Amino acid sequence: MAEVVVSLAAENIQEDSNALISSVKSEAHALCKDLKELEKSLVDAERNSRPAMANNEQIHAWFAELRKIAHEAEDSVDSLVSGTDCTAFSSLRYPIRARRTSKKLQGLREDVNNIKSKLNNKEGSSSKKVRSVRDARHFDQQTDPDIGADEDIVVGIDADVDRLVKVLVKKKIEDDADPHLSLMNVVAIVGIGGSGKTTLAKNIYYHRKVNNHFNYKVWLTLNQDWDASHKHLLLFRIVQSIRGSNSSSGSVKKLHRVSSLPSYRGQGDSGDVSLKVLKTLQKLFRTESCLVVLDDVWDWEPFRGIIDELFQVPPTSSPGVACTSKILFTSRRLPSPAGADTHLKWVIVHETKSLSQQDSWELFKKMLSKSENGKRLDKNYPGLAMEMVGKCKGLPLSIVALGRLLTRKGSIEEWERVFSQLKGEQGSHLYGPVNDILALSYSELPHHLKPCFLYLGLLSEDSTIPAGVLKRMWIAEGFVKDQQGCKTPEVAAKDLLDELVNHTMVQIVTKTFTDKANTLRLHDMMRDICIKIGRTLDFLTLFPSYSDQLHSRRAAINLSKSAGALPNNAGLRSLMLSQKSSTSKQYGSRMNNQQGIVDLALVFEKFKLLRVLEIKGIKTYNGTMPKEIGSLIHLRYLGIRSTNIQQLPRSIGKLHKLLTLDYWDVTIDNEIRLPNVFWRLERLRHLFLPNEMMTNVMADMRFDGLRHLQTLWGIKGGEWMLTEMNKLSVSLTKLYIQGISDEAQLEAVFGSSIIKEHDNLYALCLDWYSISLKPESLSKLSSKNNLKKLRLMGRALDKPQLPLKFPDSLWKLELYYTHLEEPETLNTLGKLPNLKFLGLSKGSFTGRKWTIRKEIKFESLKELKLSSLPNLKEWEIESGTTPCLKKLSIISCMNLKQLPQGLQSIKTLETLDVRSMPTSFNRRFRDVNEGEDFHIVSRIPNVWVKDSCTHLFY
Repeated sequence: MAEVVVSLAAENIQEDSNALISSVKSEAHALCKDLKELEKSLVDAERNSRPAMANNEQIHAWFAELRKIAHEAEDSVDSLVSGTDCTAFSSLRYPIRARRTSKKLQGLREDVNNIKSKLNNKEGSSSKKVRSVRDARHFDQQTDPDIGADEDIVVGIDADVDRLVKVLVKKKIEDDADPHLSLMNVVAIVGIGGSGKTTLAKNIYYHRKVNNHFNYKVWLTLNQDWDASHKHLLLFRIVQSIRGSNSSSGSVKKLHRVSSLPSYRGQGDSGDVSLKVLKTLQKLFRTESCLVVLDDVWDWEPFRGIIDELFQVPPTSSPGVACTSKILFTSRRLPSPAGADTHLKWVIVHETKSLSQQDSWELFKKMLSKSENGKRLDKNYPGLAMEMVGKCKGLPLSIVALGRLLTRKGSIEEWERVFSQLKGEQGSHLYGPVNDILALSYSELPHHLKPCFLYLGLLSEDSTIPAGVLKRMWIAEGFVKDQQGCKTPEVAAKDLLDELVNHTMVQIVTKTFTDKANTLRLHDMMRDICIKIGRTLDFLTLFPSYSDQLHSRRAAINLSKSAGALPNNAGLRSLMLSQKSSTSKQYGSRMNNQQGIVDLALVFEKFKLLRVLEIKGIKTYNGTMPKEIGSLIHLRYLGIRSTNIQQLPRSIGKLHKLLTLDYWDVTIDNEIRLPNVFWRLERLRHLFLPNEMMTNVMADMRFDGLRHLQTLWGIKGGEWMLTEMNKLSVSLTKLYIQGISDEAQLEAVFGSSIIKEHDNLYALCLDWYSISLKPESLSKLSSKNNLKKLRLMGRALDKPQLPLKFPDSLWKLELYYTHLEEPETLNTLGKLPNLKFLGLSKGSFTGRKWTIRKEIKFESLKELKLSSLPNLKEWEIESGTTPCLKKLSIISCMNLKQLPQGLQSIKTLETLDVRSMPTSFNRRFRDVNEGEDFHIVSRIPNVWVKDSCTHLFY
């Protein structure tokens, strides 16, 4: 395991020393060679020494020494580069410091040679070698391509799902002595980690009967930090989920008004507003059928009072009206029974049980069936397979991890090796089987994936991370190496992520419309393994949980929990700095008082060797980034999220190694001021700027120096476009310009070299106002073969004699405010052979009728979204025109009379999502007995209808 740290340090030393004088450079390169050679020798010795535990202990001790040497060398080289080992960087003193560094590296080389001598003496003169197991990485390349970790493979829970669904959707509940007492039925799913609690809850949450029964569903994933003090936050999260439905019901409209007040968003006293929100939620949960799922509740007791109050019935309400809303929560602890004074009623406490031997075996075989090698070995050696499954003790997470691990083993010798490790490490603790197999899954990861996995330990518990953010951090850390030399870092990082997902080491939370990972998370037990191994290797640590660990290279610091002092660790390379607890993300970030202000200048002064810095939820003095940020000359990644920072200093132009500047998410409404220094960041690849903000972009803003820029996202339009559009990097793949204000600026985009002369754009988003897009301008995109995503936000001229023409390469097309009048313009989109997602929103189409005719087929369309089209009254789909459609969303099309009859002929349709539509529209297909259009939706598996007081009865 330790070889991960050593090899990373060696590669960083070699890269950073290239800028130093020859004497230091030669010593650094020689040391790197020695480190890699000794690392390989120790890895071979560790593999060949099994099961001789005494030898392993000695090898682990040598690895620890080697890790310390590598870190000391890396610090010496980086300190010389940045001048952090003296009070002032002086060119006159540089030769002295260079000689000191060279001498330091020579001493470290001697230390390496000493370990090498000890290893040679230990091995003696014996030439006998133990046959090595085939390289796991090579075997991974031979793995069947259809092995995927994101499929929900479940066994043995159907009866539990059906039983609990019946409890949740039943119409009546027993009345108690007090007719005023409206009972909130509570269902608890309890069991140890890895026993399938969340899987069971998700299967219930997405069950068709549950979708049809409840008007509103809320899923909240909690963590160990949540307690009774989070009442306001719990209400806020419920409001967020319900607001997302754009409901037209009175209670939800009131939620929109109340929760939009400044005091509820964290400005000033929020007590009165919280009370209003509570009362509005009480009414909503009383009059509508709502399901609230609380996943991973560590202790139910702090929530009992909050939930009890939420479902309390005012004395003025009519007696005898039962509350049909329900609570479902998962926990590792059994809840105590409700007291007599509570408004909650326990319907059931369901304890997850270990899978039976038969179900365990069935789940295991399903995992192995994904691999030809797995099926072959299982068939030939069933006894060994059954013994290993027995080690899992019926825990689903453990069985899935073991199955995935064994699919990557191509011989019986490798299976026996796994079994011998399990047999030797098996513990008596209840979590032993899971932890053993998860740890073994890590140890069996290919060498290049181990740091990628360990890095996820920096995430807060139960949090998610966008796949793009994670990949850019990996690149900044130096984890991404293109072995063939023909891939961009971004493509190589994507391959690493796909590989890690296929090893089931990380969970996919959401996917894109092309079924790629969009957001990711770690299972809590996998995170525990990650942190344990990471701390052992000084790879990472968490503050304040492990504040005694002072030599880790990476740290996540939660300032809201720390005593205030920063760790005394100048060698940090990655720092995740957050102010709010993980449960309060996006809440309370707009504060007017001085509490919680962070002096970032001290942070920058203390950690000058940083390569990755993420600042999240931080409030700074005067809303500015300190100029001291310019001293972090090793910085490759800078993320500024959910902060009050509205101005970046000019010193940011000194970060010449910066690859990513992510300034997309801010929490202020003031003007954002950007310095005209981005052109100096010659290595910059990704620049994200605040969305929908009044950004001050100078007229002379320059981008000519950014030869490697791939992403320019969120930049505000302006006069700079007239001169700089033609100077943008030909490598640019993603471009979003907002607030384009005149025709010259818009034409500068379509006339730029990145469109006229090159074909590298993958995603293009343009937002303009007070002008119209001409068809002849849009036609310049028609020859772009690599353009997959296009979003247009602004009026477009719609002429029958000159229709808009879009590139055939498009996968995703979103139109906003285009005011298209001709239905034929929409039908021409059916000619796009690769279009998978089409979104028509906010007045993009102003016609009254749209008919998708037989001669115009949307051959590849999988998802169609119609939102806020007030003029649309009639819509028809002729049979066979959308043969691949899986999801249809209809939102706030207030004058649309009914669903198209042609929907019933679409056999592939899986989800119908109807929100904020008139009751007259919903009634036509919701009533099984009287609905004229019920036959249209009766075969659709998932019908989601918001904002109506009636339920689907099928």
